[in-house]
Amino acid sequence: MSCLSRGVKSALGLVVAGALFGFGSQVLAAQSPQPKPAVDAPKQDAALYCENTADKAAEARLKWQTWKLVSLEAKLRERIEELNRKQEEFERWVERREQLLAEVEGQVVSIIAKMRPEAAAAQLATSDDETATGVLLKLKARSASQILDEMDPARAAQLTRSMVGFSADNDKDRSF
Repeated sequence: MSCLSRGVKSALGLVVAGALFGFGSQVLAAQSPQPKPAVDAPKQDAALYCENTADKAAEARLKWQTWKLVSLEAKLRERIEELNRKQEEFERWVERREQLLAEVEGQVVSIIAKMRPEAAAAQLATSDDETATGVLLKLKARSASQILDEMDPARAAQLTRSMVGFSADNDKDRSF
């Protein structure tokens, strides 16, 4: 091979390499992402819109919150009224119950007072402590003592202690 043919081959190789390099850079340039054009105008428009509507939005939010508070306050007032009605109803019910119990208790005391001491003692011996103590306290002292005399001594002592405790509790409440 001659020098010339070697030189031609080298030059030809350089041309081919240069062409490939130039073509390759074009291919790479086509594949690489192109920078996006600046879009400042819409960003500025959006910022201006937000700035212009911020006061109105805050005012609308405040009105909504105020409306919400007013509605909650109305619901709360309705609930308070309902609870007050229920409380009044409950108080009337308790008052009627107490009146009924007072009438029944008065009748029971009257019935026990008219019984023979033996029969009354048998009735009160089987009653609970509160009922028996209440009845004995409302009876005249003479009737109560006759009834206690007819009872089992342990039960009579228990009721007497209850009556003394009840009287002591009532004495604490007195102002004299």
